[in-house]
Order: sequence, then structure tokens, then C-alpha cells
Amino acid sequence: MPVDTTDSRPVCLTVKNVSFSYGADPVLEDISLDIRQEEFVGIAGPNGSGKTTLLKILVGLLSPAKGCVQFTCHMGECQGRSPCRPCIGYVPQQPVLRQQQFPVTVREVIEMGTYGQNGIFSRPGQKERDSVEKAIGEAGLNKIAGELFSDLSGGQQQRVLIARALVGNPHILALDEPTNGVDAKSKQEFYALLSHLHKTHRITILIILHDLTELSQMMERIVFLHHRVMYDGPARELGAKGLWDLMVQAGNQ
Repeated sequence: MPVDTTDSRPVCLTVKNVSFSYGADPVLEDISLDIRQEEFVGIAGPNGSGKTTLLKILVGLLSPAKGCVQFTCHMGECQGRSPCRPCIGYVPQQPVLRQQQFPVTVREVIEMGTYGQNGIFSRPGQKERDSVEKAIGEAGLNKIAGELFSDLSGGQQQRVLIARALVGNPHILALDEPTNGVDAKSKQEFYALLSHLHKTHRITILIILHDLTELSQMMERIVFLHHRVMYDGPARELGAKGLWDLMVQAGNQ
């Protein structure tokens, strides 16, 4: 996507002609995007369209077969050890912690977010402990910080995973279908938290959501994928009907 000269926000993620395959099956073909600092971007598309694969490439968990991804931090307080991957927080679709009954507390799960900076065998210092407490407060988890993660509701677990991603003070937060299995009330609370993080802390948010109506209502911009980019533009111009039309078009390809 060419740079929008009417938008003064600097580009923080540049995707250039990215392609990716699992074996002989192409998943992404010639994807080019510019993600700007402080954008709220929704990624949509049918099942198997490459959404999760693209998000993993954006956060550095997968390497493209062709093309490249460039990350540039424009935040003056950046303290990432390796400029600047620690500045990207990632909440996967089905974290292992949600699939297993590990006997860990909410605070311990959030503390895991410091491992990317200090290493898994390093004990957190006062700075890291302060960051953990700040993330707990930011996510509204003070009352349940000592409870077992496995005892929480789906909505509460997602707030914990958001807090874990926030511990490293990320400038980009990437989430893969974070509201799956969450009730309507918890969804609204979760969206309110994301809105707060975006507006108050100027965090760039990239999110995959299954509900197309939610995407069109929440997002500033939507990228619709079906192996290639079929739409990349303002959410308000596309709307829910436009999203459904794209789903139908993708299904006919």
C-alpha cells in the first residue's frame, strides 16, 4: 500500500511484496502494507485466507518466503534490547496457557511478559516488578492478581494475556481473534480496554476478529485478505455490507 501523504503519522511497519507457503500451498501472495504509528487496524478474511500467518510475520514469529518486513520505532522512550522487536506485544489465538491447567497465578502469568527482555531464567528486578503491577492495574486485574489463571473466565483470561503483552511497554499490540469463546459483556469490556490503550497510550493495534460487524464498527482501517489483499482502506467506507460482499467474492474465487 503506498504511503498516504495526507496522514502525518510515521510508518512503523512496512510490508514489501511478502509471500508465504506451507509446503506447496501458497498462503500469502505479494502482500504490501504500511502500518502507521497509532493506527487501529482490523485484519479480516475467510478461514484459511492467511490472516494468522500474516500477523505472525508482522510480529516476527515467521519469516516470509519472499519479500520483507521492516519495523521502525518512533517512540523516544524505546528501551528494546534489540531494536526493536521487544516493542511488539503479541496475543495469539489459542495460547498454551488457555489450553492447559497450569497452576500459575494471574501475577505469575503477567510476569512472564518480562522474559523477552531479561530471559526466562532471570529473576525480575524492581523495575520489572513495577511494570507487572502497572500492567495489572491497567487491565483492571488488581482484585484477582493472586488467583489461579485456570480458574478465571474466558474474558478475564484475555485481560491477563493483554496485561502480559503490556509488561514490555510495547508500541504495537497484535491480537489474533482475542474474543473467541468470550461472552457479550466480556467482549464489550475487552473492547473498552483496547480503546483505552489505543487512545491513552498511543499504542498501534493490529487485530483479527471473527465478527465482521465488530470489525467495521471498531476499526479505523480494515485490511481484507484472501491470500492477497482484496481491500485496504478506511473501515467507515467499507462498512459491514462491504465486508460481507468481500466474503462472498472470496468464497467464489
